[in-house]
This record gives sequence, C-alpha cells and structure tokens, in this order.
Amino acid sequence: MVVGAARRVKNALPLILFVPALLWGAIAGVGLVATAGHEPSWNPVDRRQSTVSTSDTCRACHPQQFESWHVTYHRTMTQAVGKGAVVAAPFAGEVLESQGFRATMTGGPKAPHIRVERLAGEDGPAQTLLDVDVALTVGSHRYQQYVGAIDRGGGPEEYWRLPVAWHIGESRWIHMNTAFVEPEGLYGDEDVFMRHLSRWNDNCILCHNTEPKPGLRGDGTFASQVGEVGIACEACHGPASAHVARHRNPFRRLLARGEADGSIAQPKRLDPGRESSVCGRCHGQRIGRDIAEVMRRGDGFIPGQQLAAVSRPIFADSQLQGMPEDLFAERFWPDQTPRLSAYEYQGLLQSPCYNGGEPGGLGCNHCHDMHNGEPNMQVRSGRAGAGACTSCHEVAKLGGANNPGGHGGHGDAIDCQGCHMPRVTYGLLTGMISHRIQSPDPAQYIGRDDQPDACTQCHVDRSRQWAAQSMHALGLAGSSGPREPAPEEAWGSRVLLDIYGGDPLQRILAAHALARPEVPVLAEQTMAWLVSLLEDEYPAVRWVAWQQLRTLADRTEAAVAQPLKTQLQAYDPHGDASLRLEVVDAIRQLLGPDPIAAHPERREALQARQERAILQIGE
Repeated sequence: MVVGAARRVKNALPLILFVPALLWGAIAGVGLVATAGHEPSWNPVDRRQSTVSTSDTCRACHPQQFESWHVTYHRTMTQAVGKGAVVAAPFAGEVLESQGFRATMTGGPKAPHIRVERLAGEDGPAQTLLDVDVALTVGSHRYQQYVGAIDRGGGPEEYWRLPVAWHIGESRWIHMNTAFVEPEGLYGDEDVFMRHLSRWNDNCILCHNTEPKPGLRGDGTFASQVGEVGIACEACHGPASAHVARHRNPFRRLLARGEADGSIAQPKRLDPGRESSVCGRCHGQRIGRDIAEVMRRGDGFIPGQQLAAVSRPIFADSQLQGMPEDLFAERFWPDQTPRLSAYEYQGLLQSPCYNGGEPGGLGCNHCHDMHNGEPNMQVRSGRAGAGACTSCHEVAKLGGANNPGGHGGHGDAIDCQGCHMPRVTYGLLTGMISHRIQSPDPAQYIGRDDQPDACTQCHVDRSRQWAAQSMHALGLAGSSGPREPAPEEAWGSRVLLDIYGGDPLQRILAAHALARPEVPVLAEQTMAWLVSLLEDEYPAVRWVAWQQLRTLADRTEAAVAQPLKTQLQAYDPHGDASLRLEVVDAIRQLLGPDPIAAHPERREALQARQERAILQIGE
C-alpha cells in the first residue's frame, strides 16, 4: 500500500545494534558547492521536494544497473513476507532450546511462524512468551533475522525483531544473544533471553530501508513508512521523481548523453567526502541533534550532501545527554580504532588516505561499487587485495629501506590489507578487516595487553618484541626507541596471551587469527590453543573458536584430524553446558595441553586479567 510517496510497511527489520542509528533532524537548505571534475551543484530545495519513485521505475531506463544491484545483499536488507521474499530458513517444525526456553519455527497458513516458550522448571510452569507470524525477513548474507507485528504500546503497526535467527552458512537456528558479545546469562532468566527482542520502528528501519520514516506519533504509536523496502536505488541516488519527470521527454534523454545531472546524485562523480557520506549513513553509527524529529520524519539526509551537515558519527568520546560519559568507549580500541562492524565510516575518517574528503582523497567508491564486482563484498573490479592500494601507490616505492619494492619483506605472501587494514574488527560472528588504514607499529603496543596489532595477528606464534625488532631490521618506520617488554612476553605468543588474558573481543579475534590462510604456522601447532575457548562464558567466543578449530582440522593431515572432526561435529557452542564439556574433555585428550595450560600460575594470572573486562555490546 502506497502512502503519498512512500510505502507503509507492515513489517520490521532486525539489525544487531545496541544503540539506534540516531540521526540529525530536517535539513536547513544546505547549499552544495560545485567542484571541478565532480558533479555540479543543484538546487537543494528542488531535490527536497522530489519524492521516491522506487527501483521498478529506475529499471525502465537503467536495466543493467538494476540487474547488478538486484543481485546484491543490499536489496535483501529487508524483505516483506508474501511480496516475493526469499525465506532462508525451512520453517518446518525446527526447535531451538536455549537457556531454559524453546523456540519452535513452523510454516503457518499465511506466513512463517515463531513460537517462544519458557520451559517448565523451578520458576514455574511452561509459559508462552511469543506466538507471532513473521512479517519481514532481514538479511540474506550471513544470517537471516525475522520480524513480527507485536503491539506493546506502539499500536497495530509496531514491529519487533524476534530473538532467534537462521545462520545461513551453518544451516541452523541461533539465539540472537549468541550473535552479540555478552555473557551467557542465568538459566531461565526471561529478561536475558528476550534482551534482543528489539523494536524495528525506531531502530532497524533507519539503516535497512530506503527513505525511512519511523512515524512516531504524539500518543506513542507508530505509522512507519519507507520509500522502498531494503536498500534500493534511491538510498544512494536520492529521491528520483524530479529526475524521472525531467527525463520522460525522449529528446531530453538524448541531449543528456549520460552527463552529470543535478536532479539526481551520482556517487562516483562526487568528491570523496560526499561520496562516502552516502555509505556512512548506514555504515557508521551516528548521533542525532533532534531525536524527536528523526523519530517522526526520518533523518532528512539527501545523497549528495556532506553527512556532517545532518549527523555526527559516534566515536569513543561521544556523549548523549543523561548517559554515562564512556557510553561508547567499549566499541573502540584504546587508539580509537573501531573494533565493531557498522563503524567502517569512522575508520575511513581516521585514515590519512581520506584526506579530509577532499578531491584526490580516498572514498568508499574507490574500492566498492554497487554495480561492479562480486555481490559478496561488492569490491570494485581490480581493487581486491593489493589492487586497492597499488592503484594509487607505486609498487616500486613500497617496502622498507633495506627492502625496496619488497612489500615489507613479505613478497606475495600477504597483500597490503593484511598489514594496513588488519582483521581487528568483530561483526556477524567473525573477524573482519579494519577500515582504518594505517601503518603497523608493533613497538607502540609492547608492554600493553589492551589491543591486538597487525603483525602478531598474522605471526601468531610470535611476540610483539619480535615484531618490533623485525620491523627495525627491515628498515620500516615505527615507534622510535625500544620499549620495555612485559614479563609475559616470554610466556608465549601475543595471540596465545590474548586467548587466556584478553577481553572477549580479543579472544574472538585471536581465535579468528589462528585459522587465517596467510598464517605462517602449521595447524598442528595451534589447534590445542583454541580448546580453552570452547569453554568460554561468552557464546560468541565459543562459536568462533569452534568454527576456526574446524577449519584447522580440515587443513591438517595429521592422524588426529579425523577423530577431531568427529568430536567437533558433536560439539554445539550453544548447547547444554554439561554436554559441551564432555566433548571438550575428549578434544583436549586428542590435542594435549597448550603452552600456557602447562603453567598453572601463568594461566591464573592471565585469567584474572580476563575477568576484569565484562563486555555486553552489540554491533
């Protein structure tokens, strides 16, 4: 059903965020400055009056662009059930039991259906908590989440993300708490189990749809609207009704000859700052000046603007009135590098290559393109791996003073991203590359235990002291002067120390590092390091350790490989604790102790440090 220029959506999209994407209010006539070689200025008043036309309208004149966009995961950010949505999960009576609760997924007469019950126990008889049809699916890449209409005071158009999701790669159901970095919680605790039952209307809608308007009324009910479900053409190019009207005349289309047109935004023709603002709207969590206005009418951003004109990105020191001063600190490493997904824009802003968003600087579109490259990460053709950097930097000038052109002594063993965009970011139950581009400097982390570094995330059997000395030997720039190493440097590798003594994100990223294909260490040497993480109190840590241990088991030809695979198949990172521990004991018997486990006093010291950091953060 179309309401004005937007479609009223009776569904909801679940996004793994702890803080809503709070955006600034209405635009106050911001003028746009023409830049030589980039898209010219246009009248912002005209573009604000333009309305959404939807991708079907765009398809008539731009069929190739429509098709290339149509295969991306942006299109399926949100799908309305019954409107051609691809539902990844079977919904054929599957049952997921977790922490004293049972979720049952069935194919209802009108739509997929999810029923959540508290199991009978000491706290009382069995009780139904949710019994709802699925109205929307969210995501189709790594896992798919589901949204249903539940009136909890927000009216008949109030929608909530449900607490279970379908993991596509593993073909299994997971509880949403396991996708977040948080402790397991007490058995039978309803508040814990339902923690991520999140309202779609004032949260998820803002980043997973085109032209979103939460529609919060004065009485607390919602009349939410989106221009189009999912991330469609006008999310990047802006409302297109004026553009469509302008080019309806065939002679006007002929005369245009594909040149820049002020009635629509073309990201590839914008300077890096405005071009990256289009992506940063969703790939960079933000804070709004007038939240009430955003909740009524949306953020008011029009592609082609500077995002800074209507919002400010969240950083470690960002504050919200009435909230703790360090509200966002856990989302960043001590050097302010983002350590969670959905902060890629912040990483870019911190990168010297960005150059303040000025012409000649690096923008998102340099590496990514909605209409070019593979749908998986939408990397522009020729810009994967080292190609992203060598398109600007001359290969002959790379490398250290003692290794000119030698790529820091690595040759072809590792590309630019491994060192300059290391995998120190967590999201969607895996490690991801950082979007803060910087040169590795392991010396600055010597004596510290609060942040991973690029070198030892690859050289997983080495210490930071070794990494710093190697940088110096290669003639590569780094922190001046040696630093005093901590005594623990002699206990084992940095990754092994993080496994036992790091906070939950460090443990996850250490586990992820061990099974990376570029790691120059045999699987047989490191498999035993992961066993302790199979007992971790954080479900997300157990999940990643289980995944990476399976990868290592597939990589080795040692005699232990097959019995190990059998045990890992029996292990469920989200299953009953007593059953998990039986399997862990069997795996430990197969692999033997790791270097830290053989020294109880070291293990106790590291675990005492681990227990100081209790995290409960989303992405």
